[in-house]
Amino acid sequence: MNVKEILDKVENFNSDRNYWLVRTDYGKNFEDFYKGKYIAIGWDYLTLDEIKSKSVSEIKQKIAKHDNLDFSITKQKRKITLAYNKINTFLNLKEGDIIVVPTRNSSRLAFGEIVGEPYEEKEALESGDYFKRRNVKWIDLESIYKLDPNLRQLKANQHSISNINRYAPFIDKVVGNLFKKGDNTHYVLNFETQDDINFRDLNALMADIDKLVIEINKEFNFNEDLDNFFVKINLQSPGTIELIKSEAGKSLAVLAFCLSVISCGGDIKKETSDNKLKEFSTKNHHLLKNTQDRLDSLKVNTIDLTQPFKDGK
Repeated sequence: MNVKEILDKVENFNSDRNYWLVRTDYGKNFEDFYKGKYIAIGWDYLTLDEIKSKSVSEIKQKIAKHDNLDFSITKQKRKITLAYNKINTFLNLKEGDIIVVPTRNSSRLAFGEIVGEPYEEKEALESGDYFKRRNVKWIDLESIYKLDPNLRQLKANQHSISNINRYAPFIDKVVGNLFKKGDNTHYVLNFETQDDINFRDLNALMADIDKLVIEINKEFNFNEDLDNFFVKINLQSPGTIELIKSEAGKSLAVLAFCLSVISCGGDIKKETSDNKLKEFSTKNHHLLKNTQDRLDSLKVNTIDLTQPFKDGK
C-alpha cells in the first residue's frame, strides 16, 4: 500500500447526513430488524400506495378514524399529527442516514446506514405486521455501557422514530475509525482495558504519537500546520481517544496506517511498496517499537485499528 492508497482509505462522512433513533417495540422487533438487515414502522393499516396517492388530509383522517381520535380536541389532534409525522419521517429517510436501534431495555445499540428506498415486504403485508420497511447496512452492535456516556441519554427517548443529530459526534466514533467530516480528519483509538489507565503509559503514548506525526509531516513533505491538531479523550476504562486534525489530515492518515501495522506486530516495510514509507519505518524503528508497546500495555483494540485498511468499519 502506498501513500495515495492510504489517503484513499479515509472515509468521507457526509456533513449533511442525519442521525435517527428507531425503536423496536420494547425490543420485540430487534432481532428481526438486525438479522433481516432492515428497520420497519407500524401503522399497518396504511400502505405505501395509500400514503403516496392520498393527500395529507386524507391520511390524517384515516389515522383519526382507526385510532378513534377527534380533530376537534387539541390533544387528540396533536396525536394524529404526531403519528403522520413519524410515518412521513420514516419514509423520507435519506440513503446514507445513520440509524441507531436499541435492544430490550436499551442495553445494546445497533448502528447502521440506510440503503435504498422504502418498500413493502409482501409476506409481512399479508400478515399486517410492520411491512413498511427500509433496508439497513449494519455497522456495529455495542453494549451501551461501552459507549460514550452521552449516548446513554438515548434510553430516555421513547418515540418510535426521532432525530438525534445532537449525538452525531459520539455516533461517528462508533461507525468509523478513520474518517473526514467537514474540514477535519478524525482517528479513533478504542481502549479495552477494564483496569485503571496508567497516567504515565497514556502520557508516553500521546508523546510518541506526537513525535510520529511530526516526523511523518516532515518526511512526506505534507507541510501541514500541526498546531491544528486536537484530541478528545473519553476514558472510563474502556473508552476512546479521538485524534482530530483540521484541513487535509494526511499526517494523521499515514499515522493510522503505521499503527494498524505495528499493533499486530507487523513490519511496515513488508506492507508497503512505497520507498518513502519504508525509509520512514527504518528511520523511526525504535519510536515505532515503543509505540507498539504502549498500544499493547493500554490494550488498544487492534481490530479497530486495522479495519480502515481492510474493508472499512
